Amino acid sequence: MLGNMSEYINPVNGLINSYFIENSHSIGQLLYWHKYGGDHIQVRQHQQLRWLLINDTLQSVVTQQQPSNLLLPHLQCLAQHWHTLSTPKKVLELGLGGGAIRNYLLHQYPHAKITSAEINADIISCYKKFFTTQQVPNNNTQRLLCEDAQQVLARARNIDWIILDLFSQIDAPRFLFAPAFYQKIHAALNNNGTLFINFLSQHESQLKQLQQVLLNVFGYKVSPQKVAGYINHIVVITKQLN
Repeated sequence: MLGNMSEYINPVNGLINSYFIENSHSIGQLLYWHKYGGDHIQVRQHQQLRWLLINDTLQSVVTQQQPSNLLLPHLQCLAQHWHTLSTPKKVLELGLGGGAIRNYLLHQYPHAKITSAEINADIISCYKKFFTTQQVPNNNTQRLLCEDAQQVLARARNIDWIILDLFSQIDAPRFLFAPAFYQKIHAALNNNGTLFINFLSQHESQLKQLQQVLLNVFGYKVSPQKVAGYINHIVVITKQLN
């Protein structure tokens, strides 16, 4: 028997609990299911909670009443970093998922130009149908691109924040460790622009590989922030003036 929504959310910090994350593929009601290539995408709901999964792995979760609230621990870690910085004018999000980050940014920074790039048209369709907030500024309604991240980066310039959240599973695409990819990011950022990465890793070697690539491109070493109890690491690195 399903519990109440309150049983899945910690009332102190507003976070989804580990039970929900581990069992999100089997609880709630199935609203949508689609196979895309070798992956299957589903949207599930329980009371006010609605969430997106790829291959039974939780990608995003929102409440229908307040879709701009951040319910996952790594997202709250990212927001803590965002709050220490000046309000951005231009933000580029690479990887949409269920749009929790996009909804939050649109709510918190209504005058910023928020662009999200997602290569999977089905994910975008799910976001628009099941996860989008109705309180979207008019100037942001068209800034949702169905394109490869590298193509978007090739023409992007003067970006204040780039948010990289392309890890839908542990085995990340190889280009996420390629210097050329981060060189494109570096070129797209403003001077003093910042890159934020939600990095999923169970192996120290992957973290070290990413650190070395970022050192080579940005010119200094970063220390990933481990999200307690999860495999997520938050990486924040700023483009510095030469």
